[in-house]
Amino acid sequence: MDTNCFVTITGVVLAGGQSRRMGQDKAKLNWQGRSLLAAQLQLLESVLPTPALVSGSYSEFNCIADQQPSLGPLSGLASCLEALPEQCCLFIPVDMPLIHQQLLHYLLEQYRAAPGNYFCENSVFPIIVQSTQANRASLQAVLDYPQAKQRSIKTFLHSIKATELSLPSQWAGALVNTNTPQQWQQVQQFVGDKS
Repeated sequence: MDTNCFVTITGVVLAGGQSRRMGQDKAKLNWQGRSLLAAQLQLLESVLPTPALVSGSYSEFNCIADQQPSLGPLSGLASCLEALPEQCCLFIPVDMPLIHQQLLHYLLEQYRAAPGNYFCENSVFPIIVQSTQANRASLQAVLDYPQAKQRSIKTFLHSIKATELSLPSQWAGALVNTNTPQQWQQVQQFVGDKS
């Protein structure tokens, strides 16, 4: 594990995908009175002292564009780590609206107690990655793999020996992805039933 402790922790919402399965831009979906992207940015800014960024291209937000947009979220990670050297990045995807403050605080506590790279079991996201030269080189090596199935975030995290965190069982529902209209409807229904 890398023992560098980067004091600056920057929150990043990964929103560079094409939302093919959703049929519309997930980032612009209405979530509790605002766009899903705006809600995720506000969540990150509620647990960090610095403004959060967007991995993607949205004129109304402070963004870092993907340098290789056809390579999915791995490309977003690479572009952000390149743009934020010697920082630590807390990444959440735009399409996981049930992630909450408690979960993010837990991740940040792990990092501050033992600086390194972290991801969540059964989900991968949210993740914490340090933008070291070694991590950036490892990520580029994964992006250069010839087969698409080799180019995954999990492959990268294993290559840098990131720590897999077990989360309390009651948080399992917070890590639900919403890639399709059906999944989006289920999440909205779940929130409606809880309120």
